[in-house]
Amino acid sequence: MFAKWERENQSIAILLSTPSIGMALRNGHFTPFTDDCLVISFAGESELRIFLSEAAFWRVKPKEIRKDISETIPNFEQCVRIHSERPAMQCFLYASSPSR
Repeated sequence: MFAKWERENQSIAILLSTPSIGMALRNGHFTPFTDDCLVISFAGESELRIFLSEAAFWRVKPKEIRKDISETIPNFEQCVRIHSERPAMQCFLYASSPSR
């Protein structure tokens, strides 16, 4: 699915939650990845790696996204949800179109 999403080097925002942690990261970019690992890079050479072997993922319909969230992401385009039970984790990847 991600290979067909064609988001490499384009802006992405992430909302990540576990039973004990929640975080929001903006201005990330996909870097080359494999079928087992999704890598998102951020400023300062920081990166987030999401291992997909135990995860399910699907596109989220626009009507399922809270309006206050989509409005905070400039040029919001689409969203993908990643869910894992072991370890318990939920992640929303919010993609935006390139600035014009």
